[in-house]
Amino acid sequence: MSAETFQVFFALLALAANAGTVVIVGAALSGGGSRVRASVLGLVGGYELWIAALVAVTSMVGSLYFSEVANYLPCLLCWYQRIAMYPLAIVLAIAAFRRDHGIRVYAATLAVIGAVIAAYHRMIESFPSLDSGSCAATGIPCTAPYFETFGFITLAYMALSGFLFILALLWADAANSRGDAPSSRRQDLTNTESG
Repeated sequence: MSAETFQVFFALLALAANAGTVVIVGAALSGGGSRVRASVLGLVGGYELWIAALVAVTSMVGSLYFSEVANYLPCLLCWYQRIAMYPLAIVLAIAAFRRDHGIRVYAATLAVIGAVIAAYHRMIESFPSLDSGSCAATGIPCTAPYFETFGFITLAYMALSGFLFILALLWADAANSRGDAPSSRRQDLTNTESG
C-alpha cells in the first residue's frame, strides 16, 4: 500500500477520535444527572483504559510508519510529541491489563503536555510566521507538513486528536470510577473487580 493510503487511513482514525472526544466532552457538559451522560459513560464503562491504550499504540505505530517506512523525517516538535505519546502506549496498556485506574494522573499529565505541543505545532503549520525559526535551525522545519489530508489533517493534527481523545477517555474512566455510570453497569463493574 502507498503512503497516501495510510495518510487517508490515519486521517480517518483522527476524525473518529475527534468524534469520540466530542461525544465524551458533550456528555461531560450535559450535567451529572442526565441520561445522555449516563448512556455515554455506560457505553465505554470498564473499557476506557483499553481504548486509550489502543489510541496510544495506534498513534505510536502510525508515527513509526510515517518516519520509518514512508521516510518522513520527524521535526523537533514531532519528536517532543513522540516523547509524550510513546510512554502512554506502554503505561496505558499495562494499566488496562492490571485494571490500575491510578494511572490517570500520570497519563493525563503526559497527554496534556503532548496536546499542548501538538496544538502549537498545528498552529505554526497553519501560520508559519508565528514560528521563531528554532525548529528549522535543528533540522526539518516544523512549519511544512508532509501532507494535508482532506485539506487540514496533518501529522500534528493526528497527534492532537489522539491526545485529546485519550484525555476524554481518562475523564470518562474517572467519572465511571466515581459512580457516574448507570447503576446496572456499575454493578457489573463492581462484580468484575471483586471476583
